[in-house]
Amino acid sequence: MFDLVLHQPVSCFVWKPVYSWLETLDTDEVVKSKEIIDWLTENSDVREQLNSRHSRYHLMHYIKKCHMKILKRKEKKKGPGFTKNVSVSEVKKSEDVKKLVPVQTTDFNFSTAVPKDTELYKAKQTEALQKYEILVELEKQLSMHFPKPGNIGNKGN
Repeated sequence: MFDLVLHQPVSCFVWKPVYSWLETLDTDEVVKSKEIIDWLTENSDVREQLNSRHSRYHLMHYIKKCHMKILKRKEKKKGPGFTKNVSVSEVKKSEDVKKLVPVQTTDFNFSTAVPKDTELYKAKQTEALQKYEILVELEKQLSMHFPKPGNIGNKGN
């Protein structure tokens, strides 16, 4: 089962043509089953070796999984680059949006950070009150269907 020269399982050598083929594909999507079948049909010697050891389901699943890993590795190599040409106005718009989005941290206390006389504070207060009223109404509706924790087990009283 093991090759004495390279100290790798023989089955690894059977998969090498598949890996090479997957590396040559120029796509951002995982290879489709039809493409796999077409390639295996063209490479009948590889297909015979793989079919003798693995089920068709396993072949499809494993080849797709390998291709997904290859795509992820290629994506990491690309790094954070632009994929399309972006105009200056688009960049400025995105910067404006980033400025408007507040930074959210776990220790951020909105009530102490925003002055109470601002419109933002009033809007947040109104929103919080509306959410509270919705929760109170929901609690009333649910309490009709579920007994209160103190009344559980006291059916006769």
